[in-house]
Amino acid sequence: MTDTATSGELLLEIGAEEIPAGYLNPALKALQSSLTQSLREHNLEFGEITTGATPRRLTISVRNLAARQPDRVEEAMGPPKKAAFDADGNPTKAAQGFAATKGVAVADLQVVSTPKGEYLQARVELPGRDSAEILSDLLPGLITGLPFPKSMRWGNGKTHFARPLRWLLAVYRDQPLNFRLEEVAAANQTCGHRFLAPQTLRATTYESYRDQLRRAQVLVDPVERHQALVAEINRAAEEAGGRILPDPELEETVTNLVESPFAICGSFAERFLQLPQEVLITSMREHQKYFAVVDQQGKLLPRFVAVNNTRVKDARVGAQGHQRVLRARLEDAFFFFSEDQQRPLSQLAGRLDGIIFQHQLGTMADKTTRLEQLAGRLADEFAPELGATVRRAATLCKADLLTSMVDEFPSLQGIIGRDYARRQGESQEVAEALYSHYLPLRAGGVLPQDQAGAILGIADRLDTLAGCFGIGLKVTGAADPFGLRRQAVGLIHLLLGHGLKLPLTTWIDSALALYDCQLKEEPAAARQRLLEFIKGRFANDLTGRGIPPEAVEAVLSVEFKEINDAKARIEALVAVREQPAFTLLAGSFKRVNNIIKDNPDDRIDPELLEEAGEKELAAVLARITAATDPLLQQGAYQEALEHILTIKEPIDRFFDQVMVMAEDEALKRNRLALLTAIAKLFRRVGDFSKMYALQK
Repeated sequence: MTDTATSGELLLEIGAEEIPAGYLNPALKALQSSLTQSLREHNLEFGEITTGATPRRLTISVRNLAARQPDRVEEAMGPPKKAAFDADGNPTKAAQGFAATKGVAVADLQVVSTPKGEYLQARVELPGRDSAEILSDLLPGLITGLPFPKSMRWGNGKTHFARPLRWLLAVYRDQPLNFRLEEVAAANQTCGHRFLAPQTLRATTYESYRDQLRRAQVLVDPVERHQALVAEINRAAEEAGGRILPDPELEETVTNLVESPFAICGSFAERFLQLPQEVLITSMREHQKYFAVVDQQGKLLPRFVAVNNTRVKDARVGAQGHQRVLRARLEDAFFFFSEDQQRPLSQLAGRLDGIIFQHQLGTMADKTTRLEQLAGRLADEFAPELGATVRRAATLCKADLLTSMVDEFPSLQGIIGRDYARRQGESQEVAEALYSHYLPLRAGGVLPQDQAGAILGIADRLDTLAGCFGIGLKVTGAADPFGLRRQAVGLIHLLLGHGLKLPLTTWIDSALALYDCQLKEEPAAARQRLLEFIKGRFANDLTGRGIPPEAVEAVLSVEFKEINDAKARIEALVAVREQPAFTLLAGSFKRVNNIIKDNPDDRIDPELLEEAGEKELAAVLARITAATDPLLQQGAYQEALEHILTIKEPIDRFFDQVMVMAEDEALKRNRLALLTAIAKLFRRVGDFSKMYALQK
């Protein structure tokens, strides 16, 4: 533990011009990670770390940071003894040079024995450096090394940072550290709110720093600032007779746009309520970062709440300024909406040949044609009553890409399709599928509630994956330009969420066949690569949710044909893995695998069963097979495993009593066939030996 009598607090604040809101949280995490790693590398003990940020500052505090490094002794190996001394025992130039390099006398060198022989060794005492000196050396590089999506240089300097640096507060044990970046020198001063309290403040501890800034209209703690923001926007909405439409993502963004939040409520013309609700909300949140206001029933009101970084003297004048800006946005949206009503989705769907899907795979019109066929076949297989709905939705599902509204607001793809379809007389089921087939938008996201949308979403992802793998695209490291990982995870979640038992090989082949001559790889090779890719995403998804990786490996190493079936087998193994009999049986199965190796023959000749142990094992196997066959076909894997566990003792007696590798070839073959039949029964659930390796 750190001796608090010889430790102190490091307080670092990087003051800059306004840093973009999306940069702050990643930069804080990187700052804490880099500083923690650097302190550990320098063998400096430390205590609690606290971070804070506003658009004009990144702050970190390290409490109980040791005042200096501990002294240490470094042991360095030198030349072999026989090369270090001559025949008379006098040191050679090799010994003298080694001693000089290490700053010790030749007489202080030691001879140590190693596996390679006797060597010289120098023990060098290295006094620890003062923390202030270390910090002054490492902090400049740590600051300039912070990663940002975009950085800039300013003035005549060469320093890169998100925005120009304006001040550096860097103190340790109440004293400023000795370093500078360009023309900015480290000091013990910070700045208050740019407009409300622009004076400089002195601070040496995080607590006093935070409290002084609070009085200077700066809430440096992001949690405190977020709480203040929520209180402010709720107050403004309530004064306008409504409530804030919940939007946690926008709350986080706006929290990082201000140093102190001051909310103001504005209004817009009621005629804009004719726009789709999502258009209004998106116009406010994406371009202006305004919060939508709804009534107690959740209906959108012609009101909005804006958050300023400073207090306005006249709320009415302040609201008018925001209203003017928003009115221009809404007028544009109203124009786009009106224009779109002149071109129904059915008409736009016929113009999709003007949008490229992928330059080797054709246009969105080509994709739509494939979706009509693939989604239609899926519907015929899994929900025949939805065939017409799915086919109609497939025809229209990409049409809103050609609307002016989606061109202006790409995030509304699907949402606009649903709204326009309703207005143009399409059925509710078709309209919903135009939106829901894009779900889930991300891993763990909301799944479509309608089966038509789920089937269309499965077809859409299968088509994209099959096409990209069919032309040889590979996902490597961070390179995934077509979002194939996301597509695969979305496919997996759709199949699991809707319980569709879709044979992957069959349907991948169907998707590949629809590309005709566009593919560059052999379909069989493309299918196998894609299967392995989906299997990898499936395994990562399961282990990421806490399922034991050995259970996942036990199942997927044996068979991966249908996702719901694979998950059921994995869950069954997890359910019984804690039973003592399972651990022992897994060990027995490993022994069985080692004996049979790749023996394919599982035909047992009853006439060749001589020993009591093999007769018993064959009888038990026959009984368990009869009991488990219907259970395995039904997917009742846990119940089947309960039967399989009873074979443990007969297997043990078999190995105790029977020589498998008998001299008689017929007996040997028959006994191997018996073990092979047992292994094949086990593998209908999974490779138990994968579990044994981690159960031991």
